[in-house]
Amino acid sequence: MLREITDKTEWKKLHQALIIPSGHFLQSWEWGEFQISLGRKVFRFADKNFLAQIIELSLPLGKKYWFVPKGPISSSHDPQSTIQEPASELKNKAKEAGAVFLRLEPIGSGSSADEGELSLSEVWRGLATKFGAKYSHDINPRATSIIDLSQTEEELLATMHPKTRYNIHISEKHGVAVGPRRPVNGALFDRVWELFTETAKRDGFRLHLRGYYEKQINMPGIEVYGAEYDGKLLAAAVVMFENGTATYLHGASSNALRNVMAPYALHWTIMKQAKERGFTHYDLWGISDDPKSGWTGITRFKRGFGGVDVLAIGTLDLPMNRFWYSVYRLARRLRS
Repeated sequence: MLREITDKTEWKKLHQALIIPSGHFLQSWEWGEFQISLGRKVFRFADKNFLAQIIELSLPLGKKYWFVPKGPISSSHDPQSTIQEPASELKNKAKEAGAVFLRLEPIGSGSSADEGELSLSEVWRGLATKFGAKYSHDINPRATSIIDLSQTEEELLATMHPKTRYNIHISEKHGVAVGPRRPVNGALFDRVWELFTETAKRDGFRLHLRGYYEKQINMPGIEVYGAEYDGKLLAAAVVMFENGTATYLHGASSNALRNVMAPYALHWTIMKQAKERGFTHYDLWGISDDPKSGWTGITRFKRGFGGVDVLAIGTLDLPMNRFWYSVYRLARRLRS
C-alpha cells in the first residue's frame, strides 16, 4: 500500500534504492523542494518497490493536474505485481484530490535493449490501455544519449565521431577555458542569461522565466559551466550532479567565434571532471529523430560524443475527469 512520505531521510533512502537510467534527479527530495520554492504543491507516495513524487500544476478555471516527472520509479523485479496495484492507488489519490488528469513519465531500469526495460515498458503499456490513458506531448525527453564515464579518456575519445574528436582538438588548440562558475549571481548570471536568450532566439525555443533558473542553479548538486575565449563567454551549461550521473539540463552558445568550437570544449571538460569526481555517466538529456522536432542539429551534436541511446515509452495522461480533460486537449490543439 502506498504511504505519503514526509520525512526527507526516509524518502532519500527509498529513492536511492530504485535507480533509473535517466532523470533520476526529478524524483529526488531536492527537486521537490525546488518545485515548492516555485510556489507549487508537492506530494510524495511510495512503498518499497514503487515511488512517485507528484507536482500539482494549475490549469485555467481553477482546475489542476498531477504530474510525476520521470516517474513513477518502480522495481524491475516482477513488474506486473510491483506496478499495477500502486499505480491504481496513485490514480485514485489523484481523483480524490480533484485532479483533471494524472500525467506520468514511466521509465524502466535499463536501456531499450535490456530485457528488464522491455518488460517494464510492456507492463506500463498494458496499464495505459486498462486505465484509458492517452499519449501526450513530452515534457521531459523521451529519448536521450548517455555516455559511460567508466571508460578511460582514450576510450571515450575513441567512441566519439571523428568530427567531434577533431573539434575538441581545435578548441584545445585555441585555448578555450572551461570550468564551473560559482557563485552564479549578479553580473556573472547576467552574462549566462544573455547567452540563454541569444540561443533561444536563434533556435526558436521558449525559456522559463529568469527567476526559475536563478532558483534552480542554487539547488544542491547543480553547477553552471562556462566556456570562454579571449574574455568572452561563448557557451554555458547547467549540469545536475546526482546519484552517479551528471545531467546536462540546459545549455547555450554564442553566435560569435564559432570557429573556436567552445561547445565541444565545454562538454569534454564536463565529462572529464565528472569522471574525476567518481561519476559513472553523463546524460546529454534529450535527442530526437523526429524531423519535425527541430532537434536534428542538436541530436547530431550530442550523438557525436559516443553515448548510447536510452528510450522511455513516452508521456501518459490518465484522465480523472473526461469532460475537463477533453476541454484541456481541445485548448492545446487550438493553441498549436
